[in-house]
Amino acid sequence: MIPPMNKILILLPLVLLFACGGEQKETPADAQTRIRAMEDSVFQTLTFDERKALALIDVYKAYAAANPYDTTSAEYLFRAANVAKSLHDGELSVKLYDRIVREFPSWRKLPDVLYLKAFTIDSELGNKGEAEMAYRSVIEAYPAHPFAKDAQLMIQNLQYSDEELIRIFQARQDSLEAAQAANTSAK
Repeated sequence: MIPPMNKILILLPLVLLFACGGEQKETPADAQTRIRAMEDSVFQTLTFDERKALALIDVYKAYAAANPYDTTSAEYLFRAANVAKSLHDGELSVKLYDRIVREFPSWRKLPDVLYLKAFTIDSELGNKGEAEMAYRSVIEAYPAHPFAKDAQLMIQNLQYSDEELIRIFQARQDSLEAAQAANTSAK
């Protein structure tokens, strides 16, 4: 439950976004300038302020709602999904990725969106079956994209626990180091 004062602080940017002085409306350029200032406030500090991050997500979403045909909206929704992921809110992140797919089906970063959605389902939500289906959608939609190869690798690794993956990668690293040492001593 969010304390009442925090609700006010979270909703304040939204109120400011929709408030208009007389007949004046905020232009997309004005909104983008304000969003850049909020991003600076969130990302240029050593500590991650959850309240500011949530407010930034709300402003990204509000921009997209006010400018549904602007591809900058797709970018802002993408950023919102990544901020949500940083907050470990995988469900919101996936919803935002789905919204991008639905509302901007020809956006240039769609392969990234699909891959990150699959990765979020796997890493944040822990749903291996759904993650595999999402990774397969990347491979089917963009077979020549580098993320298709990454998705195939991720599908192969879904069968392992985190501990098993660490052991596998450590064994590979040890093997590589041994081969390099043998190669160096042979010279």
